[in-house]
Amino acid sequence: MTDFSELNISGLPDRGGLDVNSCLKADVFMDFDHPEVQLKVKELTQGCESLWVKAKAIYYFVRDEIAYDFAPPIQGPENWQASVILQEGRGFCHQKSILQTALYRAVGIPSALTYHDVIDYPLLETRYKERIPDGVLPYHGLSLIFIDNTWIRQDATLDAGLCNRRGYCITDVERGKEVLLSEKTKSGKPHFKIQKEHGFFESFNPRFCDSLLANLSEWNQWRSFVKKEHLSM
Repeated sequence: MTDFSELNISGLPDRGGLDVNSCLKADVFMDFDHPEVQLKVKELTQGCESLWVKAKAIYYFVRDEIAYDFAPPIQGPENWQASVILQEGRGFCHQKSILQTALYRAVGIPSALTYHDVIDYPLLETRYKERIPDGVLPYHGLSLIFIDNTWIRQDATLDAGLCNRRGYCITDVERGKEVLLSEKTKSGKPHFKIQKEHGFFESFNPRFCDSLLANLSEWNQWRSFVKKEHLSM
């Protein structure tokens, strides 16, 4: 697994410093002007009468229809483009959050990215402990939206099917409340804990994909390891 913990990437310390207009723009990663992204967002939000209802529709699509993949195939920077992620239909947290953010922007909802170091306690009870001995997943990516005049984090990483198979709590949307990965499993055991926050970003920082691509052989070894026993997060 590429060790993002070796990176030192920090965003804005306060989400209030995000520029709302910048968080509505398309770019090379947030390419919501791509025809397939436009088609999908129209399909998802048809009949939705408010931005909040549109936001919910987008959230549940990304959560459940873009399957979480602990080790997706990576060939180049294009694998971090919203249009490509949509076509692949799967991705790890950085990819899912990029697509989620792009779809929000496509319907006029300002959206940005944030990153956490999170401890994933169930990993410590599996063979993944040899690769991730402290259970820390660095720079876990998630989206946030500006709605009702406030910034709200929206983590759509783990799909419902995976959560049901693993006994994890399913994230859900409630107006005005943040959506973060659950601290407990369904059985009440520790699951996720935010260890560190890395600030807020108006777009995806290409240093993440540059780092992974510079260590692509290591990533492919990680993929081979994961395929032996699929496990999410």
